Amino acid sequence: MPREFKPVRFFVMMGVAAFIVCGVTAFYTKRAEHGRTAEERQAYWIGEKAGGQAPRDATLLTPAALNMMAQKYFKEQGSGNESDWNLAFEHRYEEGFNKTHSR
Repeated sequence: MPREFKPVRFFVMMGVAAFIVCGVTAFYTKRAEHGRTAEERQAYWIGEKAGGQAPRDATLLTPAALNMMAQKYFKEQGSGNESDWNLAFEHRYEEGFNKTHSR
């Protein structure tokens, strides 16, 4: 004996499924925002810390100077792909610097 189709139940279940899928997608997108690998996340964290510790009267460093600083930190404690490390460090350094030096 076939069951009767219940459109309200169907649309409620589709809404719940869409909500779960969107939640999972948002979780992994937010998680990957600061790098996909552990090394990139470490570079983000170190970059923000270094940017926040810049002196109050300092100006934002040039991209070349940030790259040299990132390479110094990479040689001290980094592993993995150096270009990914440098990019992650530079972006987060700028964010950390702008947080503490807002004008």
